[in-house]
Amino acid sequence: MNLTFVAMERRANDLPRRPGGRRYKHVSKTSFHCYATGRQLPSQESLLTYLVVCEVSQADIPLWLAALQRARTADLSMPPDAIRVRDASPRRLGVRAAIEVKGTSGELPAYIRRDVDCDLRRALAIAAEDGGFLLLNGQSCAGKTRTLYEAVLAVLPDWWLIHPGSTETIRDLAAAPTSKTVLWLDELQGHLGPASGLSEGTLRTLLHAGMVIVGTIWTTEYQARVVAPRRVWDSRQDEDRRLLELAQVFDVADAFTAAENARAQQCAREDRRVRVALDSSDTGFTQVLAAAPDLVRHWELAPDPYAKHIITAAVDARRLGVHSPVSDDFLHAAVRGYLKGHGGVAPRDWFHRSIEYAVAPLRGVAQALTPCADGNMEICTGYIAADYLLQWARGARRTVCPEDQVWRALIEHCHEPDDLERLARSAELRMRYSHAAACYERLPVVCGDWSATEALAEMLIRQGRIDDAVEVLRPAVSADWYPARSRVTTRWAGLMDGQGRTEEAIEILHEGAETEVLTRLLVRVGRSDEAVAVARRWADGRNRLADAHLADLLAELGDVEALRVRAATGNVNSIGRLANLLARRGRRDEAIGLFMPYINTERGAADRVVELLAEDGRVDEAVAVLRPFVETGYSRANEMLAEILLAHGRRDEAVDHLRTAAARDSNLHEFWAEQCPVGELAALAETGMWPAIARWTELLAEQGHLDQALAIVKPIAGNGDVRAARHLTELLAGNGRLGEALDRLRDAIASGKPPYTHGAPEQLTRILFSHGLVDELREEVNAGTHGAAELLCQLTNTGTVADRDRSVTKEREGKGRYLGLILPEYGVC
Repeated sequence: MNLTFVAMERRANDLPRRPGGRRYKHVSKTSFHCYATGRQLPSQESLLTYLVVCEVSQADIPLWLAALQRARTADLSMPPDAIRVRDASPRRLGVRAAIEVKGTSGELPAYIRRDVDCDLRRALAIAAEDGGFLLLNGQSCAGKTRTLYEAVLAVLPDWWLIHPGSTETIRDLAAAPTSKTVLWLDELQGHLGPASGLSEGTLRTLLHAGMVIVGTIWTTEYQARVVAPRRVWDSRQDEDRRLLELAQVFDVADAFTAAENARAQQCAREDRRVRVALDSSDTGFTQVLAAAPDLVRHWELAPDPYAKHIITAAVDARRLGVHSPVSDDFLHAAVRGYLKGHGGVAPRDWFHRSIEYAVAPLRGVAQALTPCADGNMEICTGYIAADYLLQWARGARRTVCPEDQVWRALIEHCHEPDDLERLARSAELRMRYSHAAACYERLPVVCGDWSATEALAEMLIRQGRIDDAVEVLRPAVSADWYPARSRVTTRWAGLMDGQGRTEEAIEILHEGAETEVLTRLLVRVGRSDEAVAVARRWADGRNRLADAHLADLLAELGDVEALRVRAATGNVNSIGRLANLLARRGRRDEAIGLFMPYINTERGAADRVVELLAEDGRVDEAVAVLRPFVETGYSRANEMLAEILLAHGRRDEAVDHLRTAAARDSNLHEFWAEQCPVGELAALAETGMWPAIARWTELLAEQGHLDQALAIVKPIAGNGDVRAARHLTELLAGNGRLGEALDRLRDAIASGKPPYTHGAPEQLTRILFSHGLVDELREEVNAGTHGAAELLCQLTNTGTVADRDRSVTKEREGKGRYLGLILPEYGVC
């Protein structure tokens, strides 16, 4: 074919769209000349246009693209500990070996193309241009790692690949990132978690350098960080959530689709391992290939209790948060905790025989426990339970809490700080406070982080050891720097005050920097003038927080004149506190006059003006203040307008306003569903507005039409809507079908499958609590379900005041609809 460069450009412009509707990249005649003469390497998209213009066959295009990658990476220096993707061993990257079947060879069976492959490989090609983070999400043994390996090998065979052994290695790479490099993070959850986990900032640095980051993660681990409700106490969950939100996530199902099964049937003609897996009807294809069902049978049908509980101890260690290999010493000590009631004398060689049984390969591929070697690969340093056994145990042993002897063995033989932190949290959730305290006692203070000390004090308080808690917290109160020192100091001061040691606490606080806590204690003992003097000295440093605290203190003491003096200087904090103080004393007009100049600039000012006017019966004036904010589209302003109209008997106006506003603002859907006339509710629900569906089905159930309500909600829940699934359970539990509701929740928990796995344990505990089912709630405590311990204490009137206070706080946090203030982006008045 003889084409001029002008003809090539013309032909490129006339190319039809590619499959999927995308256009080929435009290439000019000058660029065609540069590519043809070797003056410039094309991008992958430009080369694709070049090849299509030259009518290169589709079969040869991948070879040309691979050649381009080799040319572009030929001069790259090798990063430390890197190899080419094409030279990487899939087994070392985490791909499981397949079952052994007579007449087959090779560690891996033929690859069955997955439905996700096309999208995954396309995303990899795009990420190769500027960097990207691709994450495969699925159950254990679903085929995630093999799918990812085949995609990276197909798209980026000539790139460098780094498979880090630790999070520290990733941080070192971020300090000197390299281009054309794949960072392989199989089982990403191993790099997440406590303080030493991988950070969002580290990954952003690598992505900005153009690296391609690929990884896999279990569905349960992903949901716990992204789907599960945010926990205020868990700052690490926020960090993990932000990190995972950087990723483009691809879900890998644990069962084959019809198309995948058809492709597997074709491969089965050449590979008998594929045929064996297809013929196993009781378990998924990928699970059979990895011998997963055999692992469970090997554990449950062990020849004696010693071998069985060696495996149980290792699995429970992982289940409770120990990610490092467990040692012989731990297994030897822990097994005794599982043998209560077992008579007889153990054989002299019981431990050796049990270990041999636990590490024996099944079908030549899988082991219940995998031995881990030292750096010289000569000495076994410990064992890690199989992933599939851990996943299975999270369902089968979810409500089984190990005996005290097992906890003691774990604590004694656990040496990694991250493991100890996870173990402590597991013990705390299960109300094993003495074991949690023992873990926290072993955690060091690293880089000024006193969080473990704070947690230890809480465990001591729950055991009634107040004096010990005071002494544990004292160093944190005097620490040079700790982000949560104010909270720690408040806790410590409260303990001291409760013991009648208020003056001692004041003396120590005078030496530190926690002025807010100090002033509260001074007011508490009647030394208000001293408290104000301390607050003034703090505020003189022009610290906005200190200024707000002084204003709060003056308002609490009712010092109107002092507030007026500060307000006269334009001090916004003092203006707001003075206005509120005057309003409480019935001087609303003065308060409104102080707030009015700030309604367009300070957060909260407009809200207070509207509230004060409404309280004074001046509804039209309140509405007039709200109108500009309503017209601008502020959600809270629309809600307040409707609330005021409702409160003053103008329901028709409120309903008309909400009907219009909710049509353009989804933040108002819940309020509109609450206020919508019953006659319109069914039609509103048919539009798909979830709050309307929820309220309509609740009304149907109350009227005795539960089956009709369930018929509406079940299809929505079946399509993966978490809200619908939860609402369905609530309908059942609240309308005489409690057993069915509990069965649904327990099945969801046992399945471990999205979308409803996370949130089901918490909902189960709330339903058990509301129906007074103490024994079942205690099982959720044993399972480590968040919030179960506090609810059990409240139900049985046991536990510490802290337990009961926490449950009340959580209940308050979960109630109500809050759209914020009218102007959330401005400062506080």
